[in-house]
Amino acid sequence: MTFIVLCLVTFSTLSLSGSVSEYHYSQKLAKHNQDYYEASNTALRTLQEIDTILHDAYTENRDSYYSSADRELARLESVTADFSKEIPTVAYEVPVTSKQSLKVVLSLNKPGQMRQGYYKITTWKEIASSEWNGDDSLNLFKP
Repeated sequence: MTFIVLCLVTFSTLSLSGSVSEYHYSQKLAKHNQDYYEASNTALRTLQEIDTILHDAYTENRDSYYSSADRELARLESVTADFSKEIPTVAYEVPVTSKQSLKVVLSLNKPGQMRQGYYKITTWKEIASSEWNGDDSLNLFKP
């Protein structure tokens, strides 16, 4: 009888320990998802501002579309535009946590190819915003 009670107590303790561990993990995951979606909403608001700037620059003067867009995009903080390439790009990052950011890169369509829109989203992903410095040294011998 003592052995059975001891087994039941052991298994219930292990079950409770596993449940608490899974609860804490689900809380961390829920917090990360909330942070990600808040950053995603901020990124979408920035994307809407960029879309408005590109639309205004294109409708004002198609011949100087890139130069007008470059001038207006420079006013947005944390947005970098590169018009030196054949396919111009616009990039920005939105912090998700202190260690991760949401990186967005847009490839702008050429002025004659606006049927698909002003840009294509080429990157929308989480990246590490701080460098990881792991300690991989082993002290095998102590002098």
